[in-house]
Amino acid sequence: MKSTRFSFGSAAAFLGALLIVVSLSFSLASCKTADDDNPLPQGVEELSADSPLIGKWKDSYENWNTYNDYDTQISTSFIETSSYGKHEGKIYIGKIDDNSGYIYYQLSENITGYDDSSNPYTIKSKGKWSAVAYSNLKSTSVNMCDAYNAKTKYDFQNSLEECLSLYTIDNGYFESLSTTEFSKISD
Repeated sequence: MKSTRFSFGSAAAFLGALLIVVSLSFSLASCKTADDDNPLPQGVEELSADSPLIGKWKDSYENWNTYNDYDTQISTSFIETSSYGKHEGKIYIGKIDDNSGYIYYQLSENITGYDDSSNPYTIKSKGKWSAVAYSNLKSTSVNMCDAYNAKTKYDFQNSLEECLSLYTIDNGYFESLSTTEFSKISD
């Protein structure tokens, strides 16, 4: 009579080895890479709390200040612009150099738009993306301009990546960047 002890022992050893191989496969497959921790597009980062962009800013048209004494407020957790209001969420920047670049943010609410006769209407923009260009950044002044193109008003983008590719000076946005200077009134 043949012994079945060897057959069961070999099967147990094989199953044990198979279990080790499968465990290692799952372990290696779930390893994170550095790219997994930073899903942002290349050249874009979260706005840091020590950025000189943080604070309340007013433009040179004091009689037109949108929010009593300022026109724009920038924080790491929200942005408030005279054109599109306050939107809460993470704020991102894409630097061109130390003194210029773009601020990107997702709209947390629908906005009010205006037709050619200045009649208000609701723009379904919640969840879409917009941008602000900045240049000549100093500790107390900066040039800034919302993403706006007269040919395609209120064309907010569905993703940050779309925002990055469309909202550029070369694409006809931010035409008043060089003429719209803001002064910082508080951090």
